[in-house]
Amino acid sequence: MTRRRWDDDDCLLEDLAEALRETAPLARTVAEHAEGALSWRTIDEELLRAILTFDSSLEPVAETRAEPGENRLLVFTSAPLSMELEVTLVEVVGQILPPSAGEILIETADGAEYRVTADETGFFVLPTLPAGSVRLRCDTATGRVVTDWVRL
Repeated sequence: MTRRRWDDDDCLLEDLAEALRETAPLARTVAEHAEGALSWRTIDEELLRAILTFDSSLEPVAETRAEPGENRLLVFTSAPLSMELEVTLVEVVGQILPPSAGEILIETADGAEYRVTADETGFFVLPTLPAGSVRLRCDTATGRVVTDWVRL
């Protein structure tokens, strides 16, 4: 083995380049494995995601015109839990399905968090929230579910 002169920056860089060339195939394999491992970092969140499956504000208007300020119904579906929200002019109420007691964490787009409790029928009332998008995380004895981000 030849002793390298690393007191010279150019020699050091040449030796590093040579070492990297020799390990390039291994480096690609390591990078591929790392990408695969990183793809699993959000798997729990993906499995817990409740997707917005119904939003009454997106439904076509019926034969009669909807009244301004009419209530809005949102349904988030997941297994084993789902959640329904009703948005009115004065409050937002919700229910966990199947009905059960639970804790609801409300996250706002600006990072604020609010907590409410659902009673044994799964019913809960959200506090007055700032304008913007929110998502809800619901924890019950059955499991956990996290909704999509939505503007209420």
